[in-house]
Amino acid sequence: MLNIAGPEYDFGTVVYAVLQDCEHRRRAFDDDEFESSVMTCAKQKLAQIKKAYDEFGGSAVYWEALEKEVLHAVVPQYIDPALEITQLERHGFSVWRKGDLAARLAFALIGLVIGSIIVAIPWIPIFENIFAFALTIGGFMYPDLKRFMYERRYAKALNKLIADSAAYQQTANLHYMTATDIETSFQPSEPRKIDTTP
Repeated sequence: MLNIAGPEYDFGTVVYAVLQDCEHRRRAFDDDEFESSVMTCAKQKLAQIKKAYDEFGGSAVYWEALEKEVLHAVVPQYIDPALEITQLERHGFSVWRKGDLAARLAFALIGLVIGSIIVAIPWIPIFENIFAFALTIGGFMYPDLKRFMYERRYAKALNKLIADSAAYQQTANLHYMTATDIETSFQPSEPRKIDTTP
C-alpha cells in the first residue's frame, strides 16, 4: 500500500473528497433509494479521482486498497448518519413548527414562566432574577441549539471516518509487506473503468 502518486491520493484526502461530494448531493437523495444513491455518488467521485491517479502513474495495488477502503469501509459507515441527518433536516430537527418565529416566542415564554417559578420558590437557592431571563433566551434559541447539537455530532462522525482512514493507511504502510508486494506497488496501474451502477 505504497502511495507513489502524491499526498492528494492518501486515504484521508480521497475519503474527504468522496464524502464532500456525497454531502453536496445527499439532500437531493430519496429516502427509499438513499443507500444506492450514496454508493453511486461515491463510485462516480472515485472514477473521477482514478482518471487523475492514472495520469500520475499510480500503483494498481494501492488503488485497489484505496477503493476497497472507500466503498467497503467508509461509505457503509457514512450511510446511516447521513440518512438520519437528512431526515432531521427535512423535519426541522423535530422542533415544534420547525422552530419558526411563533415557536421561538412560545419557547421563550415557557422559559420565562419556568424561570420565574424557580426564582420564586423559596427552597431553591437562586437569588438572581436574571436566571428567568437566561431561560427565556435559552427558550428562544432552543431550535438553533438543537440543530447545532445534531450537526456537531454529525460533523464529528464524518471527521472520525476521515481520521480513521488516514490512521489505517499510516499503520498499514509497509507492515507485513513482502519484497514482491513492495515491487508490485511501484508498477503503474492500467486505466480501467469503475462500475458506477448501484
